[in-house]
Formats: sequence, structure tokens, C-alpha cells
Amino acid sequence: MKSYEKYKSSYNFPILFFLAGLLLLLGACSTTKYVGEGEYLLNKVVVNSDDKSIPTNELKRNVKQTPNLKILGVWKFHLGLYNLSGKDKEKGFNKWLRRIGEEPVIYEDFQTKRSLRQLEIYLQKKGYFNAEVRDSVSFKRKKAKVYYFIKSNEPYRYRNVYREINELPYNFLSPFQEKGEMSDSTLIRKYIVSDKSNSDVRLGDKVDSDVLNKERIRISKLLKNQGYFNFSREYIHFIMDSTNKASKMDVFVGVKTPEDSKAVKKYRINKVSIFTEYDPKLMLMNDEKYLMDLDTIQYEGVGFIYRKKIKIKPDVILSSILIRKNELYNLKSVEQTYSRLQSLGQFKFLNVKFEENLESNDEEFGSLNCIIQLTPHDQQSYSIEFEGTNSSGNIGFAGNLNYQHKNLFGGAEIFDLQFSTAKETLKSNEQTNFSSSEYGVESKLSIPKFLLPLLTAEKFRKSYNPKTVFSLSYNFQERPDYTRTIADASFGYVWKSSKYLQHTLNLVELNFVDVKNLSEDFLGSISNLYIKNSFTDHVITTSRYSLIYNDQNINMPGDYNYLRFNFESAGNSLKAINRLIGKTEKNDYNDSGNIEGTYYDFIGIRFAQYLKSDIEYRFSHHINKANTMVYRVFLGAGLPYGNLEVLPFEKSYFSGGANGIRAWQVRSLGPGSYSSDDAAIYPNNSADLKLEANLEYRFKLFWVLEGALFVDAGNIWAISKKDDRVGADFKFDRFYKEIALGTGFGTRVDLNFILFRIDLGLKLHDPSLGVGERWIIAHRPFKFSQLTFNIGIGYPF
Repeated sequence: MKSYEKYKSSYNFPILFFLAGLLLLLGACSTTKYVGEGEYLLNKVVVNSDDKSIPTNELKRNVKQTPNLKILGVWKFHLGLYNLSGKDKEKGFNKWLRRIGEEPVIYEDFQTKRSLRQLEIYLQKKGYFNAEVRDSVSFKRKKAKVYYFIKSNEPYRYRNVYREINELPYNFLSPFQEKGEMSDSTLIRKYIVSDKSNSDVRLGDKVDSDVLNKERIRISKLLKNQGYFNFSREYIHFIMDSTNKASKMDVFVGVKTPEDSKAVKKYRINKVSIFTEYDPKLMLMNDEKYLMDLDTIQYEGVGFIYRKKIKIKPDVILSSILIRKNELYNLKSVEQTYSRLQSLGQFKFLNVKFEENLESNDEEFGSLNCIIQLTPHDQQSYSIEFEGTNSSGNIGFAGNLNYQHKNLFGGAEIFDLQFSTAKETLKSNEQTNFSSSEYGVESKLSIPKFLLPLLTAEKFRKSYNPKTVFSLSYNFQERPDYTRTIADASFGYVWKSSKYLQHTLNLVELNFVDVKNLSEDFLGSISNLYIKNSFTDHVITTSRYSLIYNDQNINMPGDYNYLRFNFESAGNSLKAINRLIGKTEKNDYNDSGNIEGTYYDFIGIRFAQYLKSDIEYRFSHHINKANTMVYRVFLGAGLPYGNLEVLPFEKSYFSGGANGIRAWQVRSLGPGSYSSDDAAIYPNNSADLKLEANLEYRFKLFWVLEGALFVDAGNIWAISKKDDRVGADFKFDRFYKEIALGTGFGTRVDLNFILFRIDLGLKLHDPSLGVGERWIIAHRPFKFSQLTFNIGIGYPF
């Protein structure tokens, strides 16, 4: 075993000095450098509650003064930047440091008292009417720590929830009736009572004003969906009674008498007009030429206002609009109309507004005219993208030229065309550089409806906003070890079943793979026939289903969940057709010339047969405006069988690289504990099963710079018994010992429209090493060469 002194002398001290210097630079200035005489830096705020059911983060949001931002929970980086500035705050560099940094938060007793009161108000809103809140402040070395202590006491809970007047105890409403503040529209009351099963105000729950407010919004939407256009949530109120009830509360859902009788009147749609080329700027200016160019036609009872020519077919626009003449006003239909029009991808601005039709003589129902204003995007656009990569010294770049036509045939069909190229320099153990090139073209056509007759029902189209997608692609890859071409054609559907849930069903996906120019060295490095078969010519015919759940709100920072599930089946239909027509099977020979099995082909090429499924889950936890924690878990498996008892190379799982376990070069990790010297020259490791987990802590630095610390874990394994790579197979009694573990740090440059990323990964646990040597940190001194350098575009997940 190496001695400690040998390790010590082998360490690369410059990086340690660099990191230590950075910390010392920001910490050199006292955190109280700009704290004046008699002032105290607010160093810490602690909120303690005896009721653990009250979320601490919710309590802290009611504290009016919080300390300076921290990174890693301890380092006040932004305050450190501010403190690096000099006294002359008008000087250029000092001014810049103060702008990107954060001014020290000075303790204020007034803010503490405000926070105390705010916490009391919050607790009362949550039903803790008898809660006791006190504060304590400690001062030391120009720093202040503030503590808030909460004794919650017994919360109030709902004893009875009344929705019908005849259920109420005697004189429950008399004070409100005397003031004329109560209304009882029989029809409105009927809607409230009939929908009580959807209410969140339930017996035994804690009294919560936030829940009551949501209930007001829910009832208001319920009534607006029944035609009450002018009804407002302000007309819903709750009458509470806790007299002699020992922390219990009776509540009645009340309806105030509206000042305007129109609030309790239902409205019908009189007419619908669609302004297809609305320009708010020219309309505001009353541009004479713009107004002169406008024309109107009637289509299926709807007025279309346009300039010169309607660019999108009227029936396509109408299929996205759920507001119809003579129907009752319905808020849900308005919201769905917004969503469906946005999903067409044709308009940069849209607005749905209603004007009361004053000419109506109907005394029972009000009348509304609906005007839908649409401002279209430019129909054609292009973009150029560049991406750089560097994994373990293998430097590469990629570029894409993208073209899009948003209305190819006048029916809101979106056509995408992409030309791509990539080049990478591969470095072997002998330091010989090889060049890898890739060229491709991909086209996709998205049509905003289902084309199959069975799926064109109007009800389905209204509910799920379906699309039909066709795609064609061709990709050419030239590597030092082989040349491969892939041609792909697919046809399928995309639809949304809810706001956050999207489904994709590819009915047919046909994939032709042609592998040529396999080098002698590469063939020699593959001793396993199972792996060799994945590099043979083959056809893949798949049917694939994908489900994506994503509740992220890109306009509002906060926690969000992302879930993706895929399932695909390949080769079964082709095999069934071959058997049905009585086609003769061909013999499959091994390297010795002996018959090893039989198979069917499609136009002379063997086709693959397998089942494959994977699931990925991500959770992003928004800590504050400067800190975010992101978690990811991935599990996938492919089961080859029948006609080609191996997963094709392009369908196999691999690990490592900029979006996986970043301490390993892409395709160089695994499978299992398998190790081969050839992987350094030909990093093509793949297998049938993949397990991966990632944890990334992201933090804002300054200007457009962000930082990240990450830990990645996982590996790939073989399922097929024909794969005899030593240590590659998955075994329950040892797979957990073969989990690769890597860590590292990264920087990001966020330019809003694009994010550049650089990650440095370092191996911690390498399953390809001997059992007693896998923990690298204990068996190998640190060197710069151990870092895996990755460059990418966008976040890794």
C-alpha cells in the first residue's frame, strides 16, 4: 500500500491553492465591512413552532426582514462581492461590484415587530386564533440573530358547513338579512349545493382563509360556466360562528345581494367575430391604410375579419374555438379556446373579449358579442445553433441549421427542416487522434388534427387538442471503427388530456440501419458475438407510446415535477406477416460457419424484435431566488428476443457524457464491472438495462454566471444470457456494488435565449476496478487529468 507521504507529494496543490484563494478573496473583507456604528448585520433568522404540521418555509415567508443570500447554506457570496468594493461607490469597478453583489441587510427592530404581527396574522388565517408568538434577538460582534417562537395552541376546525338556508340554526343569518347583505337566488343556490362534493371546505379540517378564498374562486368559476358572465367572486362570502363551540366553527356559504342585477343573469352568445390579422399598434393609431385593407366574410355563422387573404383556413381556426352562437357563456370554453389557439403555434398575440349586446330584447337572458383578436407570427423562420463538447480530451463541435414554416398548406401545418453536422476528435491510449464525422437531415410535419376517420370525432378534438405528426430523417456517421447510415420514417399522434399531461403514439416507425467499413481492429476488439450482432445491418419497425407530465410554470419560479414514460415494441408485426404469407426463414451462422439459428428478413434485411420501456422523473426544488436543487432518477430496460436476439446498437442504453454521469466519457462506463482496454479507443459500451440518479445544486453567482455542484450515480447492465462480457450481467446480489459514482462542479452562462454549460466531473467510485480499489479517492492521488471536461447547451436535465 502507498504511504500517506507518497499521496501527499503526488497531490496537485495548485488547484487547492486556487480554490482556497477564491474563498479567501471573498472572505478577506469582514462581512460587517459596511455595517455602520451602532448597526448590526442581520446574520440569522430562526422560526420555531411547536406544531410541526405548519410548514416552516411558509412561516419564513411572513418574516419581513431576511439575511443576505447564502450559497451552500453558509457562504454569503453576494455580500462578499459587495464588500470587495471600495469606499468610492461612484468609481466604475466599485459601482459594478455593488451592482452584482448584495448590500448588507441591517437589523431593524421595526421590521422584527412587523414580522411578529405578520406571523400572528398568518396563523389566524390558518385557524390558529389563539396562537402566541414572541421574538428574541441576540447581538454579538456587530451581528444580530433573530428568533421567533410560536406556541400554536388548539386550531379551530369546521364543525358544520352549511350550503342551504333551510339547514341553518335559528337566527344564524339575521344580522346579515337586516342589513340587506344576503341574497338567495334559488338557481345559484342550487348550483352551489349540487357541486358541494368538489369543495375543499370539509368537516373536521382546520379553518383556513386560503382554502376559503379558493372556494370563492371555484364557486365563481362554476357559475360563470353556467352563463353568469357578470358574476364576481366578491359576491361569495362566508359567515362564521364560533360562539360557545370550543375551538369549533360553523360556516355558511353566503351570496351577497349584488348592486347590479346583471350579476345574477345568464348570458348567451349573440355573434362571434374573428380578427385574423389584428395589429394593436395600427388599430390604436387608426392607421387609414390598414383599416382600408380590412375585409369580412361569413363562414359557418362566424365573421372573419382579414387583410387581402385569409392565410389560415377558417375551418382550422374554428376547430380551436369552442365559443358558439346561441350557446350560454362558459368560462371553461373561453379558457380552452385560449389554450387551443396557442397550441396551433400560429399567433404571437391573442385575445378573447366580450361586449354586451345592448340591442337585445330578451328579458330572461343577456346577450354577448365575442371578438377574438389574433396577431400571427411570421410564417417562415430559420435559426443556426452551435454546440461544443469535450469529454476526457475528445474535443468536438456540432451545428444545426433549422428552417420552419408555420402554415405550410394554409391549415396551420408546421413544417420543420433541420440540417445537422458534427465532428469529434477521438484520442486513444497511444495519443493518436481519430476523426469522427456525422451529417444528417430531418424533416417533420405537424397537422393540428387526427387524420384517421375513427379519431376525428368533434368531442375528442375539443377535449384533447390532437395533432398528427409525420417525420423523415437520414443520418450518416463516419467513425474510425465503422461507417453507419440510418434512415427513419414515422407516423403518429400527439394529444393533451390535461393541462400538464401529454401523450404521443407513434403507430409506425420504420428504421433502416446500414453498417459498413468495420475496421479490423474494431472487429478484433469485439470478442462477443452478441455485441457484434448489434453492428450488423438491420431494420427496426416499432410502435411507441410516450407519456409526459410537466407542471412547470416557466413564468413563475417554483417547485415543479417532470415525469416521462416510454414503451415500444418492435418486429412483432413483421414476424406475424412473414408467418402469415409462409415465408421461409433464413439460417444464421456463427463465426465458425455453423448454423446457430434462423430468422426472417424484410426486403432482404434482418429486422429486430424487442420490447423496451423506460421512465424518468425529475423534481426541481426552488429554495430561493439564488438557489435551486434538482433531483433526477432514470430506469430503463430493453428485452431482445426472437428474430434478432440483441438490442440494436442505436436502441441500447449507454452511460456517461454531458447529460449522464459526467465523470465518465460518453459510452465509456459499464456495463456492470466489465473492463476493457479497447474502451479507451472505441468508447461504444452499451447494454440492455440502465439505472441512473443525479443530484444537482444550482446557484446564482453574478451577472449571467451560475454555478453548480453535482453528484451522479448509475450504470448499465446486460440482460441477455448471450452477452458473456465478464461482469456485464445484472445480478441482484451485486449490482449495487457496481454503481458508478461521480461528482464535480460546473459553470453556466445564461443569456436568456441560450445557456452555455461547462461541467468538470471527477470519479469517486469506479466499478471497472478491482473490488478493493473502486473507491478512487482512497486509492489514487488527485491529478488534473482525472477531470472529465464537458461542454453543453442547456441544463443537463
